[in-house]
Amino acid sequence: MFVANTRSAALSVRLKPDVKKRLAKLAKASGRSSNFIVSDAVETYVADQERMLAEIREGELQIRSGHYVRHEDMKAWLLSWGTDKELPLPKCACGRAHDDKEL
Repeated sequence: MFVANTRSAALSVRLKPDVKKRLAKLAKASGRSSNFIVSDAVETYVADQERMLAEIREGELQIRSGHYVRHEDMKAWLLSWGTDKELPLPKCACGRAHDDKEL
């Protein structure tokens, strides 16, 4: 989704020559400017990184509170998929059953 910004700031970026050529080719083919493509890519990357860091922080909180599935239990469960001895869903390390909303 593109939303026009009324304010922006200039940023100088060094690109490898081959990347710069590919960017120019993409800009021409898409009818967009190289600046638009780079700006859109950076905005998307920053948003993705922010989401990822928020998810990591949430996971760290769950681990500190004792609500996680042990690696060994998860690995055993996944390796059992499609076998005659498929294991049940692993339990939380705290020993209680949880639904997604509790964690």
